[in-house]
Amino acid sequence: MARWIGSLNEGSLLRRTLLHVGTFVLGSLTFVGVISLVLVSIAKAVLPPHGDGAAGGSAEEAGGEATTGTSKTALGKTSRSKRPRLPAQAGRESAPSAD
Repeated sequence: MARWIGSLNEGSLLRRTLLHVGTFVLGSLTFVGVISLVLVSIAKAVLPPHGDGAAGGSAEEAGGEATTGTSKTALGKTSRSKRPRLPAQAGRESAPSAD
């Protein structure tokens, strides 16, 4: 092993540079590949499977919400209906201010 490490410093500068760059690139690709494989494996284990079962469950939930008459926004808050305005109030709010 010591001989092999010592032989990396022999030869021309170009040869040594190319050898070091090649070693760095292969090491980086190996590292990225292993990390990607680990992250994908973890994500598959944690997340539910993407298939017909998940779509059927969400369709049933959506149908249940539609029948109860409650609508929710993305944040989970119920939407409020706006109260009717008098024509005089609507005219004042839409007119530009003189400030």
